[in-house]
Amino acid sequence: MKNNADYFAFCRNTYSEAWEKEYLTEAQGKNGQTAKLAAQRKAIDTTLVSSLLHYANLIPENEIWKSIALVHKLNVANLSDFGIPEEIQADVLERCLSAQQSWNKSSGHSFERYIARTASDELQENEIRFILQSDLTKMIKEGALTNTPDDIKGLNSWGKDFDLYAIQSIHGDVHVFGCIQSKTSIRDRVGRDVNFSRNAMDGLFWSAAVTLDGSFQNMDEFKHMVNGGGSYPVNGWHGMYAMSGITGNSDRIYLVNDTLDLFVTHAVRAAKQFIADRRMLTADWRAE
Repeated sequence: MKNNADYFAFCRNTYSEAWEKEYLTEAQGKNGQTAKLAAQRKAIDTTLVSSLLHYANLIPENEIWKSIALVHKLNVANLSDFGIPEEIQADVLERCLSAQQSWNKSSGHSFERYIARTASDELQENEIRFILQSDLTKMIKEGALTNTPDDIKGLNSWGKDFDLYAIQSIHGDVHVFGCIQSKTSIRDRVGRDVNFSRNAMDGLFWSAAVTLDGSFQNMDEFKHMVNGGGSYPVNGWHGMYAMSGITGNSDRIYLVNDTLDLFVTHAVRAAKQFIADRRMLTADWRAE
């Protein structure tokens, strides 16, 4: 009777056999990289079907998928080229992936703190600060915001949809006027983030995103996602601010320096619009 003790070996053998067979077929008339990608896709399909047929009653489907993912990564990494014995390759790869995940999380949080610590005379004069999502949660619990009940309800429901928030103090009364997404690379989960941004703009908040690496914004698909156009009927943010990866501004996509001067200026303008006539702070609003 089958048990899950031999499942990983089954998964790895099935993938390897399928990959080798499909690569020989795909390599006819295709360049090497194209053939590899096609063979990998077919190997994943074959392994998934075989795994479900043989182990669906023994191993949860999500664990089956995790194992196939690990086998695929081992195939792509080809750790044998580095002299790593096959019996420890899975452990080595898992450690590397864990280190990468740790970096992604730590670097993202560091970038959030970098933005939150932005200081300038312009911000100080207008009593504006950028705060972390955890700080916002604390302020809501303490009843420290003067936003409307509907605002508070919306901010609470968004949870971790935004990484930072822009707040302003007027005669001691503090309110949130902006929702900010920060990414070391905007490529990460961008399709999800644009929906969150539109929710904020629908709620008449300033919605902005700041990225360390904006190279993804050179692609037409993403430009349309930010600015509107193509398959995107409306813009996805009031402004998208990149510290690198682009050569200049493109509609609502802006190149900023390491002190985020333009981002700060736009935040101040958004804050003034929020106070003067918030009804105008729709998705169409521009900071220029």
